[in-house]
Amino acid sequence: MKKLLWLVSSGMIVLSVLIAACGPAATIPTAPTTPAAPETPSAPAAPAAPAAPTTEKPQQEAVKPAPEAPKYGGTLTQSLSGDVARFDPFASVSGEALIHQELWMGDWAKGIAGGYGAGETDWNMSSDLFHLKKGFIAEDTKWIIDDAKNEGTIIYQIRQGIHYGLNPASEASRLVGGREVTADDVVATLIKRVTDPSGYLYLSNPELKVAKITKTGPWEVTVKLPLPALISGITRLTDSTSILPPEVWQKYGDLANWRNAVGAGPFMLAEYVPGSAVVFVRNPNYWEKDPIGPGKGNQLPYLDGVKRIIIPDNSTRLAALRTGKIDILGSVTWEEAINFRKTTPALKEQSQTSADGRGDAIKLPVDRAPFNDVRVRRAMFMATDLKAIAEQYFGGFAQWVTIGWSDTKDYHAIYLGLNDPEMSELGRELYTYNPEKARQLLKEAGYPNGFKTSILLTATQVDFFSIIKDMWAKVGIDLKLDVRETTVVNNIKRSRTHEALTQSSGNPVGAWYLGINVQGASEYNTGMLDDPAINDALDRARRLALTDANGAMRIYKVEISKRLLEQAYNIPLPNGYRYDFWWPWLKGYSGETHVGYQNLIWPYYIWYDTALKKSMGF
Repeated sequence: MKKLLWLVSSGMIVLSVLIAACGPAATIPTAPTTPAAPETPSAPAAPAAPAAPTTEKPQQEAVKPAPEAPKYGGTLTQSLSGDVARFDPFASVSGEALIHQELWMGDWAKGIAGGYGAGETDWNMSSDLFHLKKGFIAEDTKWIIDDAKNEGTIIYQIRQGIHYGLNPASEASRLVGGREVTADDVVATLIKRVTDPSGYLYLSNPELKVAKITKTGPWEVTVKLPLPALISGITRLTDSTSILPPEVWQKYGDLANWRNAVGAGPFMLAEYVPGSAVVFVRNPNYWEKDPIGPGKGNQLPYLDGVKRIIIPDNSTRLAALRTGKIDILGSVTWEEAINFRKTTPALKEQSQTSADGRGDAIKLPVDRAPFNDVRVRRAMFMATDLKAIAEQYFGGFAQWVTIGWSDTKDYHAIYLGLNDPEMSELGRELYTYNPEKARQLLKEAGYPNGFKTSILLTATQVDFFSIIKDMWAKVGIDLKLDVRETTVVNNIKRSRTHEALTQSSGNPVGAWYLGINVQGASEYNTGMLDDPAINDALDRARRLALTDANGAMRIYKVEISKRLLEQAYNIPLPNGYRYDFWWPWLKGYSGETHVGYQNLIWPYYIWYDTALKKSMGF
């Protein structure tokens, strides 16, 4: 019997093997290796003008800037498109990262960090790779794989000296009194996270309900759970769970009320005015020091605060950035990006594939006719000119080969591109627009005159799917655009009571191991997939991911993505690029968004150059 012990200290992984009986010790790498040189083109760079896009996005390198000492002060101003839906960390995938902290999150120093970082990642998506993590509330994390008992164990050593923020204006904060975060807080939070029937994690990861969570030392917390659930436990409990003081929810119950928000992060929630703004102020008792650059060792954060102005209208948000009313704006379209380059060339920018590497797709419900016939599914695939959509609808600024996932730097190993050696001839044929072959396949399947079907949509999707409607009409498929309110569409997907086709973007690529796009009763599996070959491959990939991230992603690429494509279980859609723009007075910043999985913590580390802003006329 072999027991694998994987130690993670401040996000650095060290592996060892414990041998209980006989046999030589296995040799395991100290950390997952980064992908080899890309076999397929990566995301194109943001072009300087509306010319044809480049075919390859150069990787951002950590070019060392001239040393510039960070300064304290200033308020980062961002925008929101609407009111905050919820403040309760238990009701979402993660809490508000400015005020709450998790056991581990992304390591800022592993990114670009204003040119001072290691450049191992660009932190512009929700990466969940273990070797890029850093201990926050847990200064040390290790896990044990016991194959004989089919059991996994996670052991956290809780960092001492972390205190909850004390906001004198907040009754809930005064209740906590700025006390130290304890192992008991961690136990109580994790237990509530997996047992609260109304909570996000309870609903999204039911495999964690059986986790046994106990305090095993003054500063130690141990989690035991079935081995197949270990990877979910490591990722969802360690990097998707904000640690909270239990006395707050025990007294007030309602954590959705912003006034009850108390955390150990670098900022405190000071004010929320619906329809106006959310205001955060600096936590003077925050524990973390600047990890890198000329300010290394400085007390964080540098900012006095963060303000998020609620601006529902997109054109107003664009104008707010252009006039310096806000400092940064994300998710800018390619048309808007071209305009910014012309009108406001002083802005800095970066591009990335939209939606965290998610693979947008049309889901075909394979449990019913005519979609239970692979010939029909392949015909629909070949009747969709994906390359033309990428070039015309997205202006050429899109990845159009996105089966499974889009291509990203951190997860290139999971991407199946046209030029990949694992791509089959059948796969390449399906990606080739061929309405004649599509009509032939429909005839062979018993639909010589095509058929009628519908797709569930919101109003914002009509323009895009009108293009597909016209393409399919050429092979006899009459597509009805079933337009409903957003809440109605979401409810139908959650209950999986859709009549025919749906569109889904799935979960971020960082959570590929969950498999909710390809199995189970999730709203993301509206294709109703239950393929034994995919289920088996996903189970093996989950286990391997605990010791070999790239090997696990290869299983997904070679066995799952390839089968998804060849069986035409869904029709993957082009993924357009999004652009982020910011003013150069945000210093130490390189376009980072998610520093870890859903960890929007980059404001922890940047500083605000008020003098530069003033010199630029703002």
